[in-house]
Amino acid sequence: MVRLKEVIVEADHLVTCNPSDKVIKNAAIYVVDGIISALGTKKEIHKDYSSSKIIDGENKILMPGLVNTHSHSVQTLLRGKADDLALLDWLKEVILPGEANFTANEIYVSSLLGFAEMIRTGTTTANDMLTTHDSEKGVEAAIECGVRTRIGKMLMDSNQGYPTSMIKSADEVMEEAIKHIGQYHGIENKRIKYSLNARFLLSCTPKLMKLIVETHNQYEDLMIHTHASESKAECKEVERIYKKSYIRALRDIGALGSKTIVAHGIWLDDDEYKIIKETNTRISHNPSSNSKLASGICDVKRYLEDGIIIGLATDGAPCNNNLDIFREMRLATFLQKIKYLNERTLPAKQILRMATIEGAKAINWDNDIGSIEVGKKADVIQVDLSDVNALPFYEPISHLVYSASGKDVSMVMIDGKIVFQEQTFTTLDINKLKEEVAIYQKKWIE
Repeated sequence: MVRLKEVIVEADHLVTCNPSDKVIKNAAIYVVDGIISALGTKKEIHKDYSSSKIIDGENKILMPGLVNTHSHSVQTLLRGKADDLALLDWLKEVILPGEANFTANEIYVSSLLGFAEMIRTGTTTANDMLTTHDSEKGVEAAIECGVRTRIGKMLMDSNQGYPTSMIKSADEVMEEAIKHIGQYHGIENKRIKYSLNARFLLSCTPKLMKLIVETHNQYEDLMIHTHASESKAECKEVERIYKKSYIRALRDIGALGSKTIVAHGIWLDDDEYKIIKETNTRISHNPSSNSKLASGICDVKRYLEDGIIIGLATDGAPCNNNLDIFREMRLATFLQKIKYLNERTLPAKQILRMATIEGAKAINWDNDIGSIEVGKKADVIQVDLSDVNALPFYEPISHLVYSASGKDVSMVMIDGKIVFQEQTFTTLDINKLKEEVAIYQKKWIE
């Protein structure tokens, strides 16, 4: 994977997701050393700039890479093994035991498989939560495949019926996390940033949460990433243990704020929405996961009307069962239209922004990514328009949200490096990866 010194990327339609949501026909961008240096019509770009490398854009939409604000790449090998279960049963019966039994190599393979699927379907940035042990192997997978990510081990110290091998003391958990911050935070041209991934309050004692907040405050550009208010049963358990509601408990611990992203956020009362707004906490919306686990429908419309920053996400493969943000866009807007019985709720342009620039804002990376603008990182994708699902074609944003899928993605560039193009990964050996997955799969069959 080599960053091109300079390259021109063309498209029939350039969807910028900039503040004015500008769309340019017969367009091109000029990239130098991984940075978008110019954009405009093809005629304008070729008049003012030249490059020995030109990526053709016939029958293509060029757009910002998608931002997955909550993922568990490490769970990908468990796809299809935890279907039709409620959240807490899903965790206790399959997911956490599965993660606990992963070897170090299986963590690497599972994470690499997850990131490969994200890249293949147009995700260039992921906010990713690994597992409790050998999480270095997950970070290694992110480094190798070229994905941009906030990433870190899963932090937990409370045994509520979870595998005992996953439980360490709060001090031990944080000692390892701090070691990882020193190793990984800001490496690879700042493509990899570490995060403090508190699993959720049911697996984190008040002491661990206090240490997480204290550690978070000591570092620049470090985020807290956790789950909250995902299901009614989970909220009930948190209230039993903490004697207060989920969001109030997080607030009182000091864990909320502009550098915290909360996955799900479905079951909030009126005051809790106010707390999220007042603390400027970010929300990650996971429509497929919330639907499959029957957790509920997140009130995206309310968050947006309250001015709360909210991004889009897939969650992990066992509760989805894919990692395609295009599918999440489509489902997210449909669910809000049904929830409010209003066909105008969460229109295509708004949900596309959630998958790009608003997602980047949610993980505090919008100065570098999330839109195609001069000075930003060249994290861009091309979406092919030559297949039957693009016929007839009238408007690019409508097509991206309502018609396209991740399999229409034909080129993925991250940090100015092509990581996927015309059905080929440039950063990993997909056949070798398939062989490794088959070895793990045999464990379940035998």
